[in-house]
Amino acid sequence: MVNPDQNKAQHVDWVDLTKGLTILLVVVMHSIGGVEKYLDAEGWMHPVLAFATPFRMPVFFAVAGLFAARAITKDWSVFLDKKFVHFGYFYFLWMTIEFIFKTPFFIQQFGAHETALYYVTSFVQPFGPLWFIYLLPFYFLTLRLTRPLPMPVQFALAIASKFLLTTTGIIVIDDLAKYYVFFLAGHFGRDIWFSLANSAREQKLASILGLIVWAAANGLVVWLGYGEIVPVAIVMGVLGFMAVVDFMGVITQFAPGRALAAIFRYMGRRSLPIYLGFFLPMGITRILVMKFGNGDPGLSAFIVSMAAVIGAIAMYEVAMRLKIGSFLYVRPGWARLKRKRKTLAFAAE
Repeated sequence: MVNPDQNKAQHVDWVDLTKGLTILLVVVMHSIGGVEKYLDAEGWMHPVLAFATPFRMPVFFAVAGLFAARAITKDWSVFLDKKFVHFGYFYFLWMTIEFIFKTPFFIQQFGAHETALYYVTSFVQPFGPLWFIYLLPFYFLTLRLTRPLPMPVQFALAIASKFLLTTTGIIVIDDLAKYYVFFLAGHFGRDIWFSLANSAREQKLASILGLIVWAAANGLVVWLGYGEIVPVAIVMGVLGFMAVVDFMGVITQFAPGRALAAIFRYMGRRSLPIYLGFFLPMGITRILVMKFGNGDPGLSAFIVSMAAVIGAIAMYEVAMRLKIGSFLYVRPGWARLKRKRKTLAFAAE
């Protein structure tokens, strides 16, 4: 077992790097999808999206599960505040903001009545890209409620759910069933992942060879179209998480990789602000690129992706540094079950 106090900064660092990569992939996914839908054509960035599909969301949820043990052992009042009230605040706030910006398009497409109904149902069925923070508390709740069960039983139920409960039409059930097994993998495999991060730094050659083998296997699965087969999806999701942990350990050991790591680290420590706000610069840039660009889907998707990330970070930095909208990113005292003397940033929760 890895001593949690040993190499503490390094352990935190690889988690930040992983968060940075996953949030970048999520933004890229939405940016590519929007551009290609508008242009009705695939560009050179589409293979990037396809290659990342088997591991993008599994890694997202595995990282979330890494520190779940601490959360599920807290008092119920603290648990509900840290998970349901915390993420609920940001979901309802940013869902409303995003809905306001998109309302004119919704009215034009669906009409005023259907648009109003769409907003109301978004409190029950998660809205757009914000579905992750809507569902995440339910992952923690499920883990807390099933905690008395032996680990093999928990995994068996998670795997069975992935086979049986991903097409109910109820997003909370569908996406909980789809990714919960990876959340468990992050939770129960915590010591393994931390040891792997250490090993990647110490055995660079073996790690690089492993990454090459994984990349070939992942690419083959995507090319053959086997990624949606449940057993394959589970295996490739877990292997993808292993590969990402390995990759983050390796890139910090080489000068060119350190520059990339610095970008991932910066993004990882701002993953929630990026996730919450990227829709706005993404939407604005997509409109501008579609109007003034050359129509190339690959270049357009790249520009929109980069603008979405940079724009979301800029929004966050301006709001926090100028203190003109900190409530957008920091939960205020009134939005807590128990008020604290000092307001804590979302990152601490």
